[in-house]
Amino acid sequence: MPICQQIQINDSCQLIVWKTTEPLEELMQLVHLTPDETIRMNSFGSLSRKIEFAATRCLVQSYFGQNVGIKNDEHGKPHLINSNLNISISHSKLYVGILIGEQYAVALDIEYLSDRVNKIATRFLSETELNSIEKENKILHIYQHWCAKECLIKLYGKKDVHLIDELKISPFSPNDSSFSGQVCRTDFSETYQFHYILFENYLLVYSCKKSQ
Repeated sequence: MPICQQIQINDSCQLIVWKTTEPLEELMQLVHLTPDETIRMNSFGSLSRKIEFAATRCLVQSYFGQNVGIKNDEHGKPHLINSNLNISISHSKLYVGILIGEQYAVALDIEYLSDRVNKIATRFLSETELNSIEKENKILHIYQHWCAKECLIKLYGKKDVHLIDELKISPFSPNDSSFSGQVCRTDFSETYQFHYILFENYLLVYSCKKSQ
């Protein structure tokens, strides 16, 4: 699992992306799974999902050691065991990434760029957001919105959120170095800044915000 990206975002937050080239059998020799994790991994029907699960834990253990694990809360949000760092996890095809930070709210999303996003854009973009999409960089621009909204869900920490009405992305150009978005709910209202990285045919979007 060679590291393809390792970036120190600020004094606390670090982004690490690995390329998963190993078969599951080899990953299992590199990672230590608890009995519950083994049961959970084996419950997945697809081989790719099993590889993602094992690769994520392999990446965390290679960085922190075997005594640090991952647990998911009732909303599916990951938390580290035996560490006070916050973590966000994403994977897409061959790549798995983690974003970690102490006293920062962090969120990360990785997506493989494909024109299929054109067919589903109306499911997660408002009319205003759709009208702001630039035609020359349409696929990238739509994916930037998609990844940012995935990050907003992770930052909010719950999945019962309306993608169009409660997650808003402010107008921006796909060439801008950063852009912003908001979670707009009666019980939670917060604005976040997003940055992105393009590599091969993948888009990575992340956000780090100092906790109050």
